[in-house]
Amino acid sequence: MQPIIEVNHISKRYGRTEALRDVSLSVKRGELFGLIGPDGSGKTTLFRILATLLVADSGSASVCGFDVADGYRQVRNRVGYMPGRFSLYQDLTVEENLEFFATVFGTTVDEHYGQIKEIYEQIKPFRKRRAGALSGGMKQKLALCCALVHNPDILFLDEPTTGVDPVSRKEFWQMLRRLQERGITIVVSTPFMDEARLCDRIAFMREGKICGIDLPLTILERFKEILCPPGLEHTHALANAQPVIRVEGLVKRFGTFVAVDHISFSVKRGEVFGFLGANGAGKTTAMRIFCGLSLPTEGKAEVMGFDVSTQSEEIKKRIGYMSQKFSLYEDLSVWENVRLFAGIYGVPEKEIASRTEEMLSRIGLLGERETLVRELPLGWKQRLAFSVAVFHRPQLVFLDEPTGGVDPATRRQFWELIYRAAEQGITVFVTTHYMDEAEYCDRISMMVDGRICALDTPEALKSRYGAKDMDEVFQRLARGGKV
Repeated sequence: MQPIIEVNHISKRYGRTEALRDVSLSVKRGELFGLIGPDGSGKTTLFRILATLLVADSGSASVCGFDVADGYRQVRNRVGYMPGRFSLYQDLTVEENLEFFATVFGTTVDEHYGQIKEIYEQIKPFRKRRAGALSGGMKQKLALCCALVHNPDILFLDEPTTGVDPVSRKEFWQMLRRLQERGITIVVSTPFMDEARLCDRIAFMREGKICGIDLPLTILERFKEILCPPGLEHTHALANAQPVIRVEGLVKRFGTFVAVDHISFSVKRGEVFGFLGANGAGKTTAMRIFCGLSLPTEGKAEVMGFDVSTQSEEIKKRIGYMSQKFSLYEDLSVWENVRLFAGIYGVPEKEIASRTEEMLSRIGLLGERETLVRELPLGWKQRLAFSVAVFHRPQLVFLDEPTGGVDPATRRQFWELIYRAAEQGITVFVTTHYMDEAEYCDRISMMVDGRICALDTPEALKSRYGAKDMDEVFQRLARGGKV
């Protein structure tokens, strides 16, 4: 049988950077084919070439029998594409987004409704809600509907589950399997190795080259040092440490919606505290209150002894914060970003240069000090963003899903930075959707529908729920929440 996708010796360069180097592969009709590899390995560039959004410098590729350069119009009518960042219009409603994408492809929602019915019925109750107000799981389902609305033969999905909780990820992959059973060919990239195992075959990419194509278990074993690195060990005494965060009956309402519902807990100095929950559970809302960026509706919270309702400016001076979308300036160099934030955080002028040299050397970016941030791979940006967040040596740092979309080896390196900060007495308050990272925390709280339904060490939680790992704990707790 003729492959539905053929790539022959494709190369692509951006200035001095070789994004793709002599890449060749083929995908069978009806296959669920995975692309995995470290950040900057060329996966997104390959997707964009196959989706006819980029032209290769050399080599050739065909999709559904059409050359991606000469037959781009025919290719576009036959493929659906979900880029790494959700391709939704945030100010349009669910149904407006779907109708818009149908119009772009010269069709209507009704014409191919059978193709999306199973998925769309799950989000139909929210059809009048703006896309920007949807949870990560619902955005994901809407983006998939938009990619399917014109009944394509092939789906290109570039890390579609990044930033999505484990329950929603599992549901998404069940949907992919059902789409495959209907005959749709699916090419998907993922930083999650449990998802890679669900593919029929996977290609491992690194530095613009394909290092191997085979069954998932074969590739994961062959490149296990990169794709399945060993876990980290972390022990330090916290028994007598004083709390740096105290929360009692905290509530946050938006109109009639209760985002945070009477939560109470404390976090000890020097602790690595995991704040977990499904998309929309209230984690980011609560974290914004603790950072002094939002006021609670009811209840009380103190951060380093300061009241979040009346002393938010004092809190902001003493914390570090790393958001889901890295708070770095893309058009500034590495050095300029550090210099800017050092000034904002009030680091003494005479200390900035020496601290910067030491920090960049420690995280391996000294040679990139003049590089624009937008030119850095995602994992490097991540290391820099964390280092900038603790540059002023705060007592407490908040990390909101800091490792989203990053490969396993790079995530492990990031957690080594977290442990180093904790050993220096910095308290780390972190949210994550990677359950292997949950195992690295000293304690974990689990939020479901705005409430904390469990709080303990990873080992104690696994024992309480008879679970083999934190993923199983999460699945059991989060599935009890509202859709």
